[in-house]
Amino acid sequence: MKLLSAALTAALVWPSFAQAADLQLEVQGLDTSRLQGGSLMVAVFTEPSGWLRQPKIGQRFSLEGAVDGKLTVTLRNLPDGPVAVTVFQDANGNGRLDMNAMGMPVEPYGFSNDAAGQFGPPKFEQAVFTPVAGQAVRLRLN
Repeated sequence: MKLLSAALTAALVWPSFAQAADLQLEVQGLDTSRLQGGSLMVAVFTEPSGWLRQPKIGQRFSLEGAVDGKLTVTLRNLPDGPVAVTVFQDANGNGRLDMNAMGMPVEPYGFSNDAAGQFGPPKFEQAVFTPVAGQAVRLRLN
């Protein structure tokens, strides 16, 4: 999960190349008791070799518009082709996914396709999808 945190943080400054479309991302499962001062961190990956290390796009979104633990955001200028998305609720606003002593996340996080790994993050192949213009993607945080 440290890779996820580093990737999402790095994505905020990572350059993007070929640009295509926008994507509506509906995030569910936000911790409503921890919205104040936090943000939603989103990273987009296009290659299995860069999964959780080299995002093509990274964005930070305010949680002010969250309603009933849900927030819809728009990811702009997605690269062409299949993508995989990682998200976490940065509840304390420190810009990283916080972990407990065992290395388990203590802030809500999730992956596209609601992918889940065993004893760690899911594989790129579990989270990858091809965006469709005009179609929203739903993602649930753990």
